[in-house]
Amino acid sequence: MGYVRRQQGEFNEAYDLFQEALTVYEKNSPSIKSDIPFTLMSLGIIKYNQRKFDESLNYYYRAANMLKEFYCTDYRRITDSLYWVGRNYYKKQSYDRAIEFYEQCYESSLAYELNCLLMREKVLPPNHQDIGKSLNDIGLCYEHLNQHKLAIDYYKRALFVYKQCPLATDDRLTIESKIEELSTEMNQSNI
Repeated sequence: MGYVRRQQGEFNEAYDLFQEALTVYEKNSPSIKSDIPFTLMSLGIIKYNQRKFDESLNYYYRAANMLKEFYCTDYRRITDSLYWVGRNYYKKQSYDRAIEFYEQCYESSLAYELNCLLMREKVLPPNHQDIGKSLNDIGLCYEHLNQHKLAIDYYKRALFVYKQCPLATDDRLTIESKIEELSTEMNQSNI
């Protein structure tokens, strides 16, 4: 019900429902601990939508800490919580803090993408388009972390895979463009 109320813009009602759920989850902590961080994130988005950024931050911090402690390999959800911490700081015009959390977001995304690549390499042929996607996504993470040499290396590996995939024409063109752009940037910074 809380999700429905939130979607309808009835934030106070949604907040009450999620707060009630959180109370129940916390009382029964050992058996349903997995629901607590997601409920905290729901409360955080409600406060964010109400432009109550300090309260939203509090919920997202709590969610991020729980996710890191109990679900340390769930990079996608950890990344989501870090993103929203950064987003709240951005809205509060604390840009340095926002950047700090966006960088953590990319680092977490990188860990997630590296895991995806390892799993895909175990079950897919080496020239499968999904392996190219993982390599490309890792390149994107490194690019956002300003590690251009590593980004180029992963883009080149992705390009090698995509050249073997007839349907990946757009992906090849995009990656070729990124390799050229980053190589030019690196050459100019070495001058």
